[in-house]
Amino acid sequence: MAKKDRRTPQQAFVTLRDMPGTRVMFWVVDACPYCGERHLHVAGNIRNDPGESLGEYPAPCQPDRPYELALPPQPKRKGGKDARRKARRDAKTDVWDEDNW
Repeated sequence: MAKKDRRTPQQAFVTLRDMPGTRVMFWVVDACPYCGERHLHVAGNIRNDPGESLGEYPAPCQPDRPYELALPPQPKRKGGKDARRKARRDAKTDVWDEDNW
């Protein structure tokens, strides 16, 4: 890894959790990109928007190396019922329309 790569912040995917019985919420990094351990970062309270606290933070395991807190990517949505029906119809008609008997 080059020195330039070490200075750029790595992405750390987070989940939002709250502390039971309080209004405090935390961003939880399940797998730190540097050490692989779990880290917590305060996201504010229930009344504030927790998305505002996403961004670049120093890693608790290595304070001189920052990482960027980011939400994990959303899975690709499946096609609806109409798309599945159309795919089945297209697959069925291809065989019958061929003139290669």
